[in-house]
Amino acid sequence: MMRVRIVALFAWALALAGCSTGGSDAGRVGRVFVAPDKFLLYTCPQLEQSARGVADRRKRLAQLMAKAGTTPDGRLISVLAYQSEYTETGADLDEMRRVAADKSCKPIAALGQTPGR
Repeated sequence: MMRVRIVALFAWALALAGCSTGGSDAGRVGRVFVAPDKFLLYTCPQLEQSARGVADRRKRLAQLMAKAGTTPDGRLISVLAYQSEYTETGADLDEMRRVAADKSCKPIAALGQTPGR
């Protein structure tokens, strides 16, 4: 009975991982994590500074996800521990880029890309 529960939990986690990773819908999924106009009141220098901090955090999360490994156990840990924050930081960066463009600020570099898997 315990094995059935573990297998069911593992299958649920893998299904959840499939919903939250890459693909053409990644931008739309990430938008759920960002409040509308979250960065609207930021100045151009504030946007740039915040983007650097968020990109650094996203890079660290990608390193932690890679360190967790590509085994099923590591992938499960990665999804449960890091994936939601990783998606949120990506959505934040996208929103910062949009606001920077609307305000005619210097473009924010494409930092914190999806880790290769």
